This record gives sequence, structure tokens and C-alpha cells, in this order.
Amino acid sequence: MSVSDSIFLFLFVLLGGWAAVAFYARQRGLDFEPDPNRDNVFSCEECEYVYTDDDDVERSRCPECGVMNRPVVF
Repeated sequence: MSVSDSIFLFLFVLLGGWAAVAFYARQRGLDFEPDPNRDNVFSCEECEYVYTDDDDVERSRCPECGVMNRPVVF
């Protein structure tokens, strides 16, 4: 076996292994994207600071000036 054949075989096996890992990850449904964030977005009516807070609150206090705000509706 020549050197070029050995290099070709090594790269072919490496590519095949990489394809097998990608196929396995795809079958298991693994993705590398973060989970969607369920936080509410708030915009302060007084200082216009934009911030987020938990999904279970209706009103949130601005961390900059302390004014209570309602979530932004997109």
C-alpha cells in the first residue's frame, strides 16, 4: 500500500466517522440551538430602559429607576 493510498484511506475513514456521528446526532434530535426564552420584555415608561423579567409576572419594577411597568406586546 502506497503512502497516498494510506492517506486516502485515513481521510475516508475519518469522513465516514464524522458522517456517522452527524447522522446519530440528527436521529436523536440533538440540536445546538438554545431553548427559547420565556421571559417577558419590559420597556420603562420613564427612563426607556429595556429589560426582561420572568414570565409569571404582570408588572415589573425597572432596575434603573424603580417605576412599575407592563410587558411590551409585539
